[in-house]
Amino acid sequence: MINREKIGQPLSVFTYHIEPVKIKELAEALGDSNPIYYDLHAAVEAGYPKIPISPTFPILFGFWDHEDGFSILENLNIPMSSMLHGEEEYTYLAPVYAEDTITGTVRMTKVDEKQGSTGPFEVVTFEFDYFNQHHEPVLHTRQVAVIH
Repeated sequence: MINREKIGQPLSVFTYHIEPVKIKELAEALGDSNPIYYDLHAAVEAGYPKIPISPTFPILFGFWDHEDGFSILENLNIPMSSMLHGEEEYTYLAPVYAEDTITGTVRMTKVDEKQGSTGPFEVVTFEFDYFNQHHEPVLHTRQVAVIH
């Protein structure tokens, strides 16, 4: 059973330094050939001061690419083997670029119990707030996971 006592509480504060190669790797994995994600010259020609992150790049900030990610889920009694991606929503507040250092906070904001054709499951909502190295808010994300 998910630890509902943690709803609304900060679960972790973490930092993620955005390496240009990670932007390139994700773009390649997604089949995105837009050179602004690969080449600084192309990004500058397109009007960016540096290589920008792609719209879905923040998935790496959350649970998947920092040391606290899996321990957060363990502390909430959410087994990774039971977790499915539900949906994700990004609200950009300012541009985010290669070489930025992002600090994030995560909260579990909602847990709903549902009944499916094969039995009960839970739908968990997480919200993340991100700030850049200048302490400016740059991004808010909402991630929904299905726990079966």
